[in-house]
Amino acid sequence: MATIMIASLTQWYGYEAIAPYFFLASLAILFSVVVFKAAQTVLFFRDVLEEILNTEKTLYFFTIVGVGSFIGICFSRIFHFHTTARIFWYVSIGLWLVISLSTFSILFLNPKSEDRKIEDVLHGGWFFATVGTQSTALLGIIVAEHTIKQVIFIHVFSFALWSVGASLYLVFMVLLVLRMMFYRFDRNTFLSPYWMNIGAAAVTAITGAVLHQHVQVVGGPFTDFLPFLKGISLFFWSFGLCWVPFLIILAVRKLIYSGEGLTFTVGYWEIAFALGLYADSTIHMVALFEGRYLVVISTAFAIACITIWAFSLIFSIFYLAKSSVWVPVNKLTLDYVTPYSFKLHGRLFQVKEVISEWLDQTIQGVTKKRYWIITNTNLTCLISYDLLKKKWYFDQVKT
Repeated sequence: MATIMIASLTQWYGYEAIAPYFFLASLAILFSVVVFKAAQTVLFFRDVLEEILNTEKTLYFFTIVGVGSFIGICFSRIFHFHTTARIFWYVSIGLWLVISLSTFSILFLNPKSEDRKIEDVLHGGWFFATVGTQSTALLGIIVAEHTIKQVIFIHVFSFALWSVGASLYLVFMVLLVLRMMFYRFDRNTFLSPYWMNIGAAAVTAITGAVLHQHVQVVGGPFTDFLPFLKGISLFFWSFGLCWVPFLIILAVRKLIYSGEGLTFTVGYWEIAFALGLYADSTIHMVALFEGRYLVVISTAFAIACITIWAFSLIFSIFYLAKSSVWVPVNKLTLDYVTPYSFKLHGRLFQVKEVISEWLDQTIQGVTKKRYWIITNTNLTCLISYDLLKKKWYFDQVKT
């Protein structure tokens, strides 16, 4: 989705010649991700099922809805394939219904343990529910721009989805402010999901502005809602903007006090996507309020989006090339395991063989690497390396 936003921004800023290439690149990335996720589902079905039922991650499945919707939007705006966009709209509606019912059922009906804390479950990634909902509504309005049948029905349906997405944003925002004000917010907390605070607000403003512009052209019963749409769009755009300095302060705090330095995580793609959405929304605010002074803000966010996107692309390729995922599990070399020796109960042991390795992951990447190893004395051990604390632990010993 971050690459799709780059394609959209280049289209808006008049670089129509290169926009299709970014869009095709995003489709290639999507295809590779689908292939890897399909392989993961086949090989590690239980792990995938646990991930689906994990209340911390379940709302991330709304990204599937967002991907389908933004692909349809680009097909309409970049290639003018309006029939294809309509097909993607139908698919997005179906996905939205299935994922909405399943994810919220998991959140509502999943057994709650007594030791579960709000700070362990609630995070900014929940706003992807708003992004998926609003992107579906936005695609519907774009479909309505190129049809002459059932325009009023599409307006009603899109307005309803827009209202649902806006309501979800407000509910999640209240919960998130409550979590940040009254519960512990560690220095090592992954901040990239919280950038979706501004991304979800931005896409809500975009949907409201596009609906306002289309109703203004075609007229109809929604004409009475024009002042409301205009005001609410500005409200969400402004609310998203006020989060930016606070998120920057949190990022600087983490950089200074965490002791990790500037480390790369896949969360940078979320940041690029959120900044791209905000640049896009600012462009729509310029058209809605005829405020040419807002162009400077849009340009600044577009430059930040492209910069972080390029940074993420370079480091993703670099880390993927170095990843041990390309090494067969049963043929891992000791290059992936340190230390080569360790002390246990006063005795010195050396790593003789690596049986298997795997990663313990959270919503934003790897936190621990675990290894089953055999020592030079034929002792089998389970060891792990905490990437945040940068310490080794001996979890289990089999004699």
